[in-house]
Formats: sequence, structure tokens, C-alpha cells
Amino acid sequence: MQDIKLSKYAIIIFGLAASFYLYEFILQISPSVMTHSLMRDLKLNSLGLGLLSSFYYYTYTPCQLIAGIAIDRFGPRLVLSLAVLVCAIGAVFFGTAQDFFLAGLGRLLIGAGSAFAFVGTLVLITRWFPATYFAFLVGLAQFMGSMGAIIGAAPLAKVVDIFSWRSSLIGLGSMGFFLGLLLWSVIRNWPKRQMAEKLSQKKASIRHNLGRVFAKTSTWIVGAYAFLVWAPITIFAGLWGIPFLAKAYGITSTQAGAAISMVWLGVAIGCPILGWWSDVSRRRKPAMLTCALFGIVATVLLIFVPLPLPLCYLCLGLFGVAAAGQSVSFGVVRDLNSVEVVGTAIGFNNMAIVAGGALFQPLVGWLLDIQWQGDIIDNLPYYSLANYRYALSVLPLCYILALVIQISLLKESYKVENS
Repeated sequence: MQDIKLSKYAIIIFGLAASFYLYEFILQISPSVMTHSLMRDLKLNSLGLGLLSSFYYYTYTPCQLIAGIAIDRFGPRLVLSLAVLVCAIGAVFFGTAQDFFLAGLGRLLIGAGSAFAFVGTLVLITRWFPATYFAFLVGLAQFMGSMGAIIGAAPLAKVVDIFSWRSSLIGLGSMGFFLGLLLWSVIRNWPKRQMAEKLSQKKASIRHNLGRVFAKTSTWIVGAYAFLVWAPITIFAGLWGIPFLAKAYGITSTQAGAAISMVWLGVAIGCPILGWWSDVSRRRKPAMLTCALFGIVATVLLIFVPLPLPLCYLCLGLFGVAAAGQSVSFGVVRDLNSVEVVGTAIGFNNMAIVAGGALFQPLVGWLLDIQWQGDIIDNLPYYSLANYRYALSVLPLCYILALVIQISLLKESYKVENS
């Protein structure tokens, strides 16, 4: 793949695929700015809210592997176009739901469609760009995802305040239908010069591709690291950070949503910079070590130390930079797998990453409930700051475990032929 040259069309394809990733991120974190409305209108407690939000991950997580296999088999054009339509349908279902069941179905559909966005973008990068750009472009794609998360925080909270959470989700669904048509019209699976060659090649069986990926011990090690550095983001920025910050600093949910945007800004800045660093230095491990250390420092300070608000913002940004370690992990995946199975390998790694949401969002809700004293204010359970600190203590633990894996198990993967 080293003979691939940059082209304007490649950049357009990358931009459109990354726009899908931006879109799915808005949908992914949207419940975090609707917590009180969802609990009131759907009659949920904190565990129910955590379960509803995590339904996204119950389809998103297993579909990661399906996404990689499907994209390797059928190509990103068809798969991405259909996937964004599934997201759009799910958003409309969620926005019109009158009970937990239909809202959960909407979140399941959103998760299923969203599973294909990032994997498809990375496969297109491997096909349309030189390998030496890979980690940087992965970071740039995650910059787009972070922009979606920022839009899904304070700006979406303002839209929800004006138009209601239902109208906001239906509007997002309409945007998805348009994006699906655009993806189908523009994206092509391969550059023209490689199309005939790829069409003439016999496709390996799904079982064969899975076997090649799963047989590598490194697949499981890098997946564990990536899971641990991203799980705190799904816990904090994805759901529980806004009520925690509102409680800890006596600010409104809208103001807390603006503060959460600093996490996504940190991700947006950290992913392309750390990806670029790992490409230029020809080493993945130093960037991954830095992220684990940043995560320990940032989460301990945020959760357990009463900080001045400006310093809190700084720690939130550092928290986001720490999560960029999972971006560099895709560089490791690209280093260790051939282009024929890279979609499957990327899908598995992303499945490991997003499993944190499925596991930890309801876990934190459960930890809050078991500490709850039974107080009710405005028909909502009242959780103390101590309750939140107890439940969120899993965040620094994740980064400590990631550090142990990076130091003791993970080996340097960058190869000379990447240059």
C-alpha cells in the first residue's frame, strides 16, 4: 500500500466518512443533556437511565466485529450508507417513544448503525492514503468525533431547552437520512487503479479472517489497553459527568454540559497530535504511556479534589487527552495486520473500546443507587457528592490498569515498512 498517493478525492471521501462519525457521536452522548427530561417523561430512576443510555452499547459493541467483517466483504460504500440510515431511524424511534421499551429500541438501532462509522472511516484511510499517514488520520477522524461530542453537549442542550428533547432527536434523524444519500453518492471502495486487482482477487472466508486476527496475542493486549483508556470517557463524558459537575460546583446542567465540552476538546486535540507523534517518532508505546499517566492524574483530581473551576476545566481537557491513547491503539492494529483483514482487526479493537459503555454506565448507576439514602427532590432521586465520588472511583482504576498493561505486556509495534 505504500504506492498510494494523496488525492483531493481521497480527502473528500475521508471528510464524508468522518462526518458520519461526527453524527453518530452526537447521537451517542445525547442522553447526557436530557437526563432530567428522560427520567421525568419515561419515569426512570438512575439505574433505568443508565440502562437506557447503555442500550446504545449493547448493539454498538458486538456490531463492531460485524462491521469489520462486512466492510472487508462488501465494501465501505454500501455498508456506511445503510448504517447511517439505521441511525436515523433509531433517532426517530427514540424521539417519539412514550415508554422505556420503545426508547430502548431506538437506542439499540442507533448503536447498531453507529458501529460502522469509525471502522468504515479507518478502512477507507487504509485504502486511500499512504500508511505513514494512518495514525494521524485516525486522530483527525477522532477530532471529528470529538466535535460531534462537543455539539452534542452544550449546543444540543440549548436546542433541547428550546425545542424539547423529542423534536431535537427527530431533527437529528432527518439529518441522518440526508447524510446516507450523500455517502452513497460520493464514496468509492477503492482507488480506480486498484479496483480491477481487488475484484479479481478471491475473498478469504470470514472464518479465516477472524482466525488470523484472534490468533495474535497482541490483538487481545492492545484491545484491553484501549478498553481501559476509553471506558472512563463513556462513564463521565457520555453520561454521569454532567450531574456530577453540577453537584460538585453548584452549576446548572447547561453549564456542566459546557464544562464537559472540555473533555471532548482534549480528545480532539490529543488524538491527532498523539497520532502524529507516534508516526513521526516511529514508536507507539511512549504516546500510550503518556495517556495512561495523564488519565490517572486527571481523574483523581477531578473526582476527589475540590478544584477552582478554571483548574477543573484544565483537568477536564487533560482527561480528554488521556483518552487519545485508544486512538494510538489503532496505529498498533494497523501495524500488525494486513490490509485484507484490517477491517476485521479494527472492528474487534473498537468493540473492545466501546464495551466500556455497556459495562460501566449501568455499573455507575448501580453504585449510585446502593449508596442512595432514599431522598427525593422534585420527583427525582437525590445523590450526594460523596455518592458520586464513590461511584466514579472506577475511573482512575481503569487508567491504573491501562498503565500496568502498557508497561508489562504491550510491545512496540511500529515497523520500518510503515515509513
